Amino acid sequence: MRVLIAEDDSVSRLVLRKALEEMGYSVLAAKDGEEAWELFQKHPFPLVISDWMMPGADGIELCRRVRSLREKGYTYFILLTARDSKEDRLHAIESGADDFLSKPLDRAELASRLSVARRILDMEHRLREANEELARQKEELELKTQALEMSQEMIQQANLRFRELFENVPVACYTFDAGGVIYEWNRAAALLYGWQEYEVLTCSIFDTIIREEDRELMQELIQRVMRGDGSTVESVDRCRDGSTRYVLRSLFPLHGSAGEVVGGICASVDITQRVEYERELRALNERLESLAFTDALTGLLNHRAMQDHLAEAFARARRGEDTFSFVLLDIDHFKRFNDTYGHQAGDEVLRLVAQVLQDNTPSDSLVSRYGGEELSVLLPGYRLKDAIPVAENLRQAIAAAPNPYRQITASFGVAEYMPYMHSPSDVVEVADAALYEAKRAGRNCVRPLLGGAHRQAA
Repeated sequence: MRVLIAEDDSVSRLVLRKALEEMGYSVLAAKDGEEAWELFQKHPFPLVISDWMMPGADGIELCRRVRSLREKGYTYFILLTARDSKEDRLHAIESGADDFLSKPLDRAELASRLSVARRILDMEHRLREANEELARQKEELELKTQALEMSQEMIQQANLRFRELFENVPVACYTFDAGGVIYEWNRAAALLYGWQEYEVLTCSIFDTIIREEDRELMQELIQRVMRGDGSTVESVDRCRDGSTRYVLRSLFPLHGSAGEVVGGICASVDITQRVEYERELRALNERLESLAFTDALTGLLNHRAMQDHLAEAFARARRGEDTFSFVLLDIDHFKRFNDTYGHQAGDEVLRLVAQVLQDNTPSDSLVSRYGGEELSVLLPGYRLKDAIPVAENLRQAIAAAPNPYRQITASFGVAEYMPYMHSPSDVVEVADAALYEAKRAGRNCVRPLLGGAHRQAA
């Protein structure tokens, strides 16, 4: 995999480049953000590792520029920094950064971050392939829709020149009387349904191709035909071998010499393949939508999805419809856990905590992996006094959850929407400050904050 690095410190640049090359990566190094941007425009890279603080275009600006070239595919962007404040990291994530590497460089951490990057880039590649497949299937469906429209036009022509063309029309056609008795049956109908003409003449359509559950609807359609009105419906018909086919059924009245309605003609276009394509497309679209808003590791909502739900809850609260509370929690000493047991064990712990949250939160709540080892819970309709017991219950459930390593605990910060707040980030800021208080109090506890209290404390 090709990697672009941007680092203004020559020693750090050399160390990072050597580490990447020893891991098998093809590396191109730039001494600052501007040089990296020029290289990226010429040769887009799937992975960029950039120092945050650089003269000229810093890491944040480089990230914004990379994100502006969406047509060149997705680039996983890692910021190399000694900064570790929540505000800085939130700012970086909002600017498009995917992950962070702490300075000085730790090779084990670098390998772990790169493993995550490869998994995400692989998922993005598979999503892109799925989109291309969807586009191909859409084109096929459009072609089949055009074919269906052409078939319907042919049906209208057959109605005008019935005696001449009926037998040769490439659409399954049959005529019937007011009771549904068949009087003509063309070759296309024999191919579609498996019954030959001599087998169905003077038989009822209700004894041959119409399913029992569709009897009432078909009787109503025949009555409409006998009143001189046509109709087109999608239906499921029976075949001789017991199988079923999806059809687009068009019914038209047949008139006698005096203009009276003497019966009807039905033209059935086989749309089974189209229906199956549509079903597959719906399933793929649902899968794509799920991937776009789901954290791959835990199965929870991802940061983007939680931001969307938080914005909706904030808008409802501003309109006076409903209040809400927001909980931020952080797994205690998670980095130490990773260092002791390895990142695979860390992933297992994240999945375990995610499952505990899902099992113990109210049914109308929303749970997300907010970032790294930080998770969040949105509680619609909950005041602060109601949200605190929920958070405490979650804290106890996490501490009691069995795992093969050591006891897992988490610190919780709880905030409630207040009318003076201007944006969802205000709620997050209060919850984050409350989380900080929980950590300062020794971790493994719940700390609530009223909006504004964190500023007064500061």
